[in-house]
Amino acid sequence: MGNFNDLDFRDLEKQDVREYWQHEAQEFTPWLAEEIRSDETSHLEDMLGLELDVVEIEKSVGKYSVDILARVEADGRNVVIENQLTQSDHDHLGKAIAYAAGIDADIIVWIAPRFNDEHRDAVQWLNSNSREGVDLFALRLEVWKIGESAPAFRLNPVDQPSEWKAKARRSEGELSEQAERREEFWTMFRNRIEQEQTPLSARKPGPRHYYSNPIGKSGFHISFLFDRKAEERGITLFVEDDEQAFWQLHEDKEQIEEELGHSLNWDEPEETRSGNMRSAIQLRTDGTLDDREMWDEHIKWFLEYGEHFHEVLGDRLQRL
Repeated sequence: MGNFNDLDFRDLEKQDVREYWQHEAQEFTPWLAEEIRSDETSHLEDMLGLELDVVEIEKSVGKYSVDILARVEADGRNVVIENQLTQSDHDHLGKAIAYAAGIDADIIVWIAPRFNDEHRDAVQWLNSNSREGVDLFALRLEVWKIGESAPAFRLNPVDQPSEWKAKARRSEGELSEQAERREEFWTMFRNRIEQEQTPLSARKPGPRHYYSNPIGKSGFHISFLFDRKAEERGITLFVEDDEQAFWQLHEDKEQIEEELGHSLNWDEPEETRSGNMRSAIQLRTDGTLDDREMWDEHIKWFLEYGEHFHEVLGDRLQRL
């Protein structure tokens, strides 16, 4: 082992974010959206303790546009993400609140490289006085380097809801037996995905009743799920805000079901709380997590038909 006196420690050097993203709408916002969409959990999702789906970039709300409209995978809450590459200002704070009101958002995320004291105070006041269930995050955007190393992106909370971490710890520490069983199963499923030659993506497992996966085209994803009430397992293709795509697939309904070897449930487009249209194509069969001896069979079924969804529906989506 070398002498500790010979160790060459370097200082962390904070970078100007403008060196990496010149334009917020054209560069930073699309980059952050892709980070959220990626198979790996994004840094923003880690900060929030939530898994997000990007619904739309530059979503029109009145005469302005939300930088990123996202949805919490677990419960469908709407998330407004407002970005800026300059010091915080009244304009961005006002827009974030207006956007949230316009789409009935539950979570507001404001990202900037520097926050003025008055804006930090405003966020704290809003978190203390907003109705239950509305949460506002102010996150400082930072880029750091050590010597000639690759830059590291980081978000530091300037302010967040006072009980957010406590609520997260409480929910983690009080998982029901059912939630623990789901998390254990999805962990096993994730591990099998990593071991297999499959188009499915290994994603972070959680205690939810579903496990989401990309299918190779923005605006579409599949979810593996257990419906405890109906005692069914299933795979669902979700179509976000694209009625034409759903009806084009529906035209091939008989052929798609023949290729899959199963009849499907075709849920026609319906308007969501955010004003977008969502539709779904579902495959359901009997199955629950109650019998652990069936878990391996469930995993094999999810892998087999997850691949079929990619082959039968994924290829068609690419041609739309």
